[in-house]
Amino acid sequence: MPKRFYTFIIVPNASSRLHKVRIPVQIMYVLAAIGVLSFLVAIGLGFNYARMAFMVSDYNTLQAENTELKVEKKNLEVTTAKLNTKITRLETLSEKLTALIETDGFLKKSGKNGVGGSKTDFRTSDILNDIPKSDLESLKGRTAELENNLSLLQQKAERRALIRRFTPNIWPLKGRLASHYGGRLDPFTGDREVHLGLDISGMYGVPVRAPADGVVIFAARKSEYGNLIIIDHGNGVTTRLGHLSRFQVRVGSQIVKGQIVGNVGMTGRTTGPHLHYEVRQYDRPVNPRSYLPPDGE
Repeated sequence: MPKRFYTFIIVPNASSRLHKVRIPVQIMYVLAAIGVLSFLVAIGLGFNYARMAFMVSDYNTLQAENTELKVEKKNLEVTTAKLNTKITRLETLSEKLTALIETDGFLKKSGKNGVGGSKTDFRTSDILNDIPKSDLESLKGRTAELENNLSLLQQKAERRALIRRFTPNIWPLKGRLASHYGGRLDPFTGDREVHLGLDISGMYGVPVRAPADGVVIFAARKSEYGNLIIIDHGNGVTTRLGHLSRFQVRVGSQIVKGQIVGNVGMTGRTTGPHLHYEVRQYDRPVNPRSYLPPDGE
């Protein structure tokens, strides 16, 4: 069987001579197959390239989202650290207030007899139990609210404690009351008189303590008082400690509640060793018992 050929005529531009190319049919089939295969391979490569391009795009998106998540995580860690610091401050304030209230009878009494509102306990565990751990914004708001409340309470408590420090509410001497405030019979003449303070019996030389913080404005001998100390506690309140055997402070001394200021004696007009104790408001005598706790407290 004779071979079949395809004849291709090539006409050059610069020459009139024609060129003939004879290609067997089998080769044409092979070339056509190669062309179709190449086309299919090109299409496959194109799809693969497009798929890789989409994957790269998705990867870049995931990278961006991962970066945002890292930033959010870092912000959350910083916020949590700040909240922990605030909660630590709340715990410190709570401990200070607790210590202040436990050491101040006036504040404890106010806590028992106060009116309005429910009992408040500023324990951190209660704060965390009342607020869902996932609700960070609520935790932040509640922490700020408690911090503000505790700060206000601390200011009020410290103000009251300061007032208590300068209030003559402790006994300057522990002993039997030999004479009360008010009317009595004069121990020397037997006549009725007004006693301006309390006479507290005590052994000679026993220490006498300041009933409150203040400044010594007088420390010398004064007629019937004998050796007398006058302490100014501010707000018009002064106290007088008379019949002392000796002074432990001088005029101008800054003293604190409970500090030893003198010793029991029997100087001045007295029948035996004791302490004469007065409280005055704007130099007007008042009953010291209105400031003092019951005997023995």
